[in-house]
Amino acid sequence: MSKARTARLRSKAKRVKHHVTIREVAKAARASVSTVSAALNNSDYVSTDMRSRIDDAVKTLRYRPNDLARGLRLQRTHSIAIVVPDLSNNFYIELVRGAKDYSASANYTVLIGDSRDSWEEERNYLDSFHRRRVDGVVRVPAINAAGGKARSILGNLPVVYADRYPLVRDSYVGRVGVDNARAAESATRYLLSLGHRHIGVITGDPSSGTSVDRLQGFTHTLRIAKIRPDRSMIHTGHNDMESGHFHAMQLLTGAQRPTAIFCTNNMMALGALAAIQEIGLACPEDISLLGFDDFYWATLLRPRLTVVRQPAREIGMVAARLLIDHIEGRPSVPSPALLETQLIVRDSCSPPKKA
Repeated sequence: MSKARTARLRSKAKRVKHHVTIREVAKAARASVSTVSAALNNSDYVSTDMRSRIDDAVKTLRYRPNDLARGLRLQRTHSIAIVVPDLSNNFYIELVRGAKDYSASANYTVLIGDSRDSWEEERNYLDSFHRRRVDGVVRVPAINAAGGKARSILGNLPVVYADRYPLVRDSYVGRVGVDNARAAESATRYLLSLGHRHIGVITGDPSSGTSVDRLQGFTHTLRIAKIRPDRSMIHTGHNDMESGHFHAMQLLTGAQRPTAIFCTNNMMALGALAAIQEIGLACPEDISLLGFDDFYWATLLRPRLTVVRQPAREIGMVAARLLIDHIEGRPSVPSPALLETQLIVRDSCSPPKKA
């Protein structure tokens, strides 16, 4: 674009007091409205020269697309929502970041809700998201949320479950997470390989399919090793530090103390470590501890925690991709999409003390 033409456009932009329309951009770029629209939507058929002229006109006139009008026309707002149970948990922070990163690459904005693991809070967020006309929801349901309840709030909005999923029947377009049973089997096999035979487990709420799968993986591995699962060694927590501490205390002060504890959530593992240290036991010399979900300060603890690492950011990215592909009518990855986990061996597990 010549300097003289650029100067004329800038002069015009200064005189314009109203919102610049796409027709004005088309006139300035000597293009049709449909060609400008195609360029703004990154269509491949717009030539490089034409795209350059349109970009210059957009910048010079300071054109900003009217997303509201566009959304009303397309019956879409180019926004999605994600609700997670605990933004103080690094796992969910990374999951949200992954969803935001993919959504931004697809020109979608993301609304975020933290339910504090309460169905009442989650219901309020879902209602707000629906009223704001988001195009879909990535949902990590609260522990006490029955899946069917959300449908009456969200109507026909598409839902993708990430990480957790409810056991009750509920309509959804996709589910993303890990093979929780397989991951728990890997963790249990590791403890067995060290020589542990009396292993306590602190698992999450049985209304969550994720928790059920992890417990099944644990008990299945024991049975394969010809070890009968001891009910007194199986405790159900609430995925927080307080319940991890409480149930670890129950295990450590019971009639038969385990030689290792497997926590199926990172926050419960922190509570269990606090209980171990509180009663004066050494980890891993007196008792081994293995957690589920890694976090950036796990290596700062003493001992450094051995954990099952989930690809939290990738789970968020794939969940957002599944949802946006569905919204835009594109084929996507098969569901459920189960990503790989990794056992991160550090310092909190060792062979049991000999009697």
